[in-house]
Order: sequence, then C-alpha cells, then structure tokens
Amino acid sequence: MTTVAGPPLMTRALRRVLRAAGAMTAWLAWVLGVRRRIVLDNLRLAFPEKTPGERRAIARDTYRNLGRMAAEFLLVSRMTREELERAFVYDGWERYEAARARNKGVIACTAHFGNFEMLAAVHALRGVPMTMISRRMGKSGANDLWRRARVRAGVEDLVVQKGETLKAARRALEQGRVLGYVIDQNQPRRRAIFPSFFGVPAATSPTPAILALRTGAAVVFSVTVPLEDGRHLVVIEGPLEVPDTGDRERDVLAFMQDLNDRLERRVREHPDQWYWLHRRWKTRPEGEGGGGARASTEVAG
Repeated sequence: MTTVAGPPLMTRALRRVLRAAGAMTAWLAWVLGVRRRIVLDNLRLAFPEKTPGERRAIARDTYRNLGRMAAEFLLVSRMTREELERAFVYDGWERYEAARARNKGVIACTAHFGNFEMLAAVHALRGVPMTMISRRMGKSGANDLWRRARVRAGVEDLVVQKGETLKAARRALEQGRVLGYVIDQNQPRRRAIFPSFFGVPAATSPTPAILALRTGAAVVFSVTVPLEDGRHLVVIEGPLEVPDTGDRERDVLAFMQDLNDRLERRVREHPDQWYWLHRRWKTRPEGEGGGGARASTEVAG
C-alpha cells in the first residue's frame, strides 16, 4: 500500500466546507424521515443481532456519509493529478494492470459502497477509459448535475434503452474501455438471478458474469474505504475468474455469489458506508410474493 502526504491546504479546506454542507443536507433528510423506514428495515434484516440503538446509529452515520460523498464527488473533477495522488491510496493497482494486460477488456465491478461515484471519476482522471452504463431517467436538475459531473471527470456515461445494456457493454469492451458495473442494484425478477446477500436472496443482474464468459474480459472488484485522515483507500481485488464447469446457469450464479460475498464482507467491516436507502431486497424469487418467470442467464441487465 502506497503512503503519501495529505492533500494541499486549499483543497483540504474546500473539501471540509463541501463535506459540511453535504452533511447538513443529509442530517435534514434524516430528521425529515426521508426513506428512514427503508433504511431501518434494511438494517434490521442485515443485522438482527444488533440493538435498535446500534442500528439507528449506523443509519444516522449513513446519511451523514452520503452527504459528504455527494459534496466530494462534485469537487473531484476539479482536482489536479497531484491532488488525486495525495487524496487516494491504492491497494491492488497492480491487479487492475494484470487484468488490463489480458487485452480482452476489463469489467470493474463495484457497489453502492463508500464514495462509489468518485471511484469511476478518479480512475478516469488517472487515464483509465471508464464507461458507465445507465438507464434513461426522468428529467431533473439533480440527475443532470450528476451526469455533468461524471462527464467533466472524463467518465463516459452511456444512457441506454431497455434491453440494450448487453450490446452497449460489449461495444465498450471491444473499444478497449473499462466497464464500470454496479452489482447491488435491485433487478426485476424476469432479468434477475438470486445470490444471497446477508443471507437473503437478492435480485442481481448476471451481466458481469455473462459478459466475461462471452468476451473473455477480465473482472475486478473495487470499492473505496475512507481513511481517518480524510483520504480514500481504493481496494482492487482480482482478476476474478468465472467458473466454467459447463453448467452455465450454475457458473453464473456462483460468480455473482462470490461478488456479493466480497461486498458483504466490506459492509460488515464498515456498515455506515453502504447505501441502505435503496430497497435491495425488493424483488423476491419465484414463490415469494407472487408469480413471475424465472430469470434466464441469457438475458442481461
């Protein structure tokens, strides 16, 4: 792990101001009860052994961290390469380089953990050709601001129509780009497989595993972890191999289970760093909460 000095005073001071503003906004969201019930329900499911007071403390810290994360993401595109080198410490950069050296493309799997938006931006500013694929969302000032910040940081933000995810992803890999893929987004049942997350089946897209099997692309898993001095530790694991036993459905499920397990370990270490505000376990497997077609591993994202 590389050890470097802290960021310059000006950048550090500006970051403090932005983080304080973000934390205040997040505190108001907590006080006003914005998605608070969802957060507490999720924490109760994931940590039944914790007391209600412990879970509420994690919830409050989650809101605070999200506010700071949003503020820092808006700042990162304005940072110089030198400031980035000081503010981000890498554990496993050589693993990314090993994945890249295979010359088949790289799928960088991540999650709503730590400053996940900053992760793609920082890699792009370091010269990594990052592509993120997202669905078309409703028109809003917040969405537009977020997308502009991504583009300003050098991240290619591909907005695709329903059913176009796999095609767009393959095209990005063929162009030598690194495909950033968030693995912990709830999926509709018809497009989902169900590895477990905190012991509960969680509707998950099989896209990273299918892409790796079809294209030979290397897969890494990466998250950011905050350090006490205000910097961020970027952890990269891999390259990770999709099992190839001949049973495609079982192999894809096993691989996505491994990625979920890696994320769960990080969340257990830093529970206030995960995005508890979204309904990760909303979609239930067939037989739980109504009917529905079984997801096919031939259908992606």
